[in-house]
Formats: sequence, C-alpha cells, structure tokens
Amino acid sequence: MRLIFVDETSDFKFSDYFGLSVAVMNSSFYGQIKRGFQRILTDAGWDPCVEFKGSYLFSATKGCQNVGIEERIGMASAILSLSVAKANARMRFAYCCNRSTDAKSDYLKYLPPLLGKALPRAETKAGKNLAAIYCDYRSDLRASEIQEAVLPTLEHKGYTLLEDVVTVDSSFHTVGILYADLVAYLAGRIDTISNDSELFDSIPADQLQNNGRVRKLRASVALINRVKRLQAFRVADT
Repeated sequence: MRLIFVDETSDFKFSDYFGLSVAVMNSSFYGQIKRGFQRILTDAGWDPCVEFKGSYLFSATKGCQNVGIEERIGMASAILSLSVAKANARMRFAYCCNRSTDAKSDYLKYLPPLLGKALPRAETKAGKNLAAIYCDYRSDLRASEIQEAVLPTLEHKGYTLLEDVVTVDSSFHTVGILYADLVAYLAGRIDTISNDSELFDSIPADQLQNNGRVRKLRASVALINRVKRLQAFRVADT
C-alpha cells in the first residue's frame, strides 16, 4: 500500500506565493521512518507537544525553545536522511509552486498532476494497489473536495483509495505530514530567496555571505540535497 501525505507552504515576503508538496512512501517503510523521526526529536530534547515544522527551522522565537537553530538544522538533516536507503529512496517527493490569488482553487487544481508525478504505477499484487491519503488540515477545504479532485489520478495510476481522504492537524505523531511540510518549506525558501532580485540587488557582494536570508538559502539547499527523489517544478512546467 502507498501512503500519501500532502502539505503546502507560503512566504512571508511574497504573500501570493503558494507551494504544494506531496510525500509518498510504501507502507512497509512507515514504522521504521516514524520511529527514527521521533527518536531524532526526542534525543535532541525537542518537546513532543511542539510539532517540528519547517517554518520553525530557522526561527529563534518559534518551536521548541530548548533547541537552537544549528541543532534544528542537524535534526532536519538526519530526518531527511531517513527517507533514503542505501540502494534507493524510501520516500518520493514532488513540489510545485506558483503565484496564487486563490490558494484553495490552486490546491485542488494542481494536486492531481503533482500526485501523478510522485506516485508510481500501482503493482498488480493483492493489497499493493491500495493508497491512503492524509492532508494537513485547511479550514477552507473539505476532505470530500480533495477526494473528488484526486480520484481520477489514483484510478489512472491503478490505485484504489483506502476509505476516504483524511485531513489531520499536524503534530509529533503525524510524521508523513511533517515530511511533506519540511520539504515544502525548504523548496519554497530556495525558490523565493534565489529569485528575490530585490534582495541581491540591495546587498553589496562582500556582504552577501553574512546575510541572514542568504544563509537560510544555503542551508535549505544543503538540506534538500538529502532527498534522493524530488521533482520540483513551477505550475507553468506542468
């Protein structure tokens, strides 16, 4: 069975930025990845009552205050490394982004093709063609709307949806959602910062290396490189 997790990201500076992330794994890997993820947080002293969100990664005021930014980056690196085995990837990721004036409509419009890129064709063995979908909760979206949007893609790929699409509030226990969130955040920061001409035009070349946003860009690139299977594209490329 394939487990599918969906989350999105935005940007503080560019308020119309919308990014959507899908994480896919074989259910046989889930237990190992979840235990490893939670062990990394626990060993670092991260409060389990506080979720490990991508937006907390570089923040001195958000997230668990007992864990510093450099420690968080190390945790994120270890977490993303869990998605990779020696011979192949335990998880696949896909990410798309655009400038949006209607995030709900774009979520429903672009999730199906994004899922089509992340999801391999179903195997024919019994039980191998099941898919379960978990999405981070949005107050403007009903699970039934997401389900209606993605069913044609699942059927085209040869999958049967396990029960209904489920929307959840992310937490210490929603590890698949947190992977989708982390990859969305990192991919979004790489996209927005690297294409921020105002930032690079306003900072002298000799000061770029010490700029906070540029350091965040470098760290995000290093972290995203831990992921073995990621397809990232702009909506225009679909």
